[in-house]
Amino acid sequence: MSKLEIKLDKKVKILLTRPEKDALNFSKYLDKNFFEYYLAPLIQIIKCKYEFDKNVDYDFVLFTSKNGLRNFQKIEHKKKIFVIGDGTFNLAKKIGYANVTNIKGDSNDLKIKMKPFLQQNIKILHPTSKLKNSDLENFFRSKGCFYKQICCYNSIMINQKAEVFENFFKSCKDGLITLFSRRTAISFKKELCKLGLMQNHRGKKILTLSDSIAEEIKELKFEKVFVCSQPNERGMLKLIREVCKKEKLIE
Repeated sequence: MSKLEIKLDKKVKILLTRPEKDALNFSKYLDKNFFEYYLAPLIQIIKCKYEFDKNVDYDFVLFTSKNGLRNFQKIEHKKKIFVIGDGTFNLAKKIGYANVTNIKGDSNDLKIKMKPFLQQNIKILHPTSKLKNSDLENFFRSKGCFYKQICCYNSIMINQKAEVFENFFKSCKDGLITLFSRRTAISFKKELCKLGLMQNHRGKKILTLSDSIAEEIKELKFEKVFVCSQPNERGMLKLIREVCKKEKLIE
């Protein structure tokens, strides 16, 4: 992925709200000559203790985010592994997993892609956060599968850099706000209310990874909300480029 370089009249200000590690990685693709980013993670990822029985022979392993990979032990699994998104796929390959299938989309796309593989008593392992995933659990159980969710990290909604967050809203009139997850969008809404910034979002544009994220912040009544054509980092970089041109932030 090459750096996003666009000829601008002025620097475009972008609020990055992902967990710090992911936000810093994403910022590397934004050329500092053209973009000024504000790093204000609204989600903190904390690894937690978990119990895992190595003697259970799972048929499939799911990783629905990079956080699951980062916070779960490397296991020897020769059968199929399903992941969501290019970032998760690339990290899985880097760690050393083989036979990895990349689902380009969300959990609904995952269910569609996995359906032909599902049989009675299939065992599925899903290392993920402490938040119970009732949607996937109900889906797999309806197919007669054994679904095991292992909670290997906690996702906490917290704004550790409130000053940066507030400075972004008060220092620019037409900045871009990136939201990569529904949970981040929920945290974003809470912070706007808590910091009394509901009147400071005029002129700013929201860029989201999916329609479900856009729906989550619909009540905030931002004038312009844009959704990526592809729900990944490449899609977000492409959307940034398109919005900059459409909104005449570039020549």
